[in-house]
Amino acid sequence: MKKIVERISLWQLYIVIVCFQIGSAALVGIGNQAKQDAWIAVLLATFIGIGTILFYVFLLSRAPGKNLFEIFDYCFGKYIGKALTFVYVIFFFYTASRVLRDFCELLVSTIFEETPIELIAITMMLMIVYMLQHGLEVLGRTSEVFFPYVVTFIVLIGLGILFSGGIEFDRLLPILPEGFTPIMKAIFPDLLTFPFGEVIAFALIIPYVGKEKHVKKVSALAVLTSGLLLTYGSVVQITTLGADLKERSSFPLLSASREISLLNFIERVDLVVVFFVMFGIIVKVSVFFYGGLKGLEHIMNRPYRTLTFSMGTIIAFFSIIISGSFVEHLEEGLKITTLYFHLPTQFFIPIAMLPILIWKTRKKQQKKETSS
Repeated sequence: MKKIVERISLWQLYIVIVCFQIGSAALVGIGNQAKQDAWIAVLLATFIGIGTILFYVFLLSRAPGKNLFEIFDYCFGKYIGKALTFVYVIFFFYTASRVLRDFCELLVSTIFEETPIELIAITMMLMIVYMLQHGLEVLGRTSEVFFPYVVTFIVLIGLGILFSGGIEFDRLLPILPEGFTPIMKAIFPDLLTFPFGEVIAFALIIPYVGKEKHVKKVSALAVLTSGLLLTYGSVVQITTLGADLKERSSFPLLSASREISLLNFIERVDLVVVFFVMFGIIVKVSVFFYGGLKGLEHIMNRPYRTLTFSMGTIIAFFSIIISGSFVEHLEEGLKITTLYFHLPTQFFIPIAMLPILIWKTRKKQQKKETSS
């Protein structure tokens, strides 16, 4: 199979990581176990997230030019490597289905109340299929167009609630009433795996970035930016709704935005929230979908673009049948998915692979030095 060379710039990588991290995390709310200290948990988890993506970049740097699946083959051999790749294909497609369901539930419960959820899922996936059919570069260029609007809307929503008088900073108090225990429970494993551990998907994208020597700094900066935006969003949600209402709300940022009322004219900005969440969701589903497609390409030795429509149809279908209700969907994501999917694929397997990769690359380097 002749490989098509794909490239995205450092700036596009930065934008895609930021939008990816914000994605569904801004939609469903995070760090609820820490109550009013959720913003502290998100902020601390951000620095762990920076360490996480630097770890993935380090793995890739030990085998230049190889993506995650090719490193599996290099470390474990063809058959075990293909088996591990298949595990990640299931993980990426499953997670893409879950994220797509998040956004479908948002639209059905807020704007398109009479529209079948199946129609929304199909429409979203057709858009993503069309984008990836034209390559990774199109995702990067599309992200460049919408990124300023996403960041601007997030900031303006908080300012709009503040000027509307809906924010009460007393709701952040008391700080650390039970010490760091609730914060640690919020970080491990929930925030560790969602959204920060999900950057494992970029182990399929980073090898195609130009100017590789700057990838480490750009990736770390992107995670820091997204973490600060999520921390800001968490502060806005807590000071507007209170910790208890934030935890009970299915879409806390959307609930908080309804407090905006300026000049008896600017009200009901739900569409603004849906817009920037929609783009974050599109990026997130696209990245996971791309990761799964690259896995199938590696296993089947067939260009991934020939599989976009068929696999997109399957993801749209599974996003509907994945759970019977949104409550069940969230419960499954917080308990089952974290333990049985996120932790093994994001941390256990890469960490187990690290010593093998270091040993093999050192051995190869020593052979080169001996022969020279």
